[in-house]
Amino acid sequence: MVTEDPLRAYRGRRDFERTREPSGKAAAPAAARPRFVVQIHDARRMHFDFRLQVGDVLKSCSVPRGPSTDPGDKRLAVPTEDHPPATRTSRA
Repeated sequence: MVTEDPLRAYRGRRDFERTREPSGKAAAPAAARPRFVVQIHDARRMHFDFRLQVGDVLKSCSVPRGPSTDPGDKRLAVPTEDHPPATRTSRA
């Protein structure tokens, strides 16, 4: 049984010779608990990225209007390509 590479779309959209993003080929250190990341991403439009670790990948969503402190306020979360967990915790 062949399993599909969950990071295929992520790798197809990047040139790792030009960027310092993790490729996901090196295994990230095992975490005691699953990780999550919320970051402001100022790309074509400023938005928030939300990533939640499921297995060996970070499932990713873009939240255009950002998170809300009101639990009754619904916000759109657009699924994006999965990302690999970082292989190191900080950059020099």
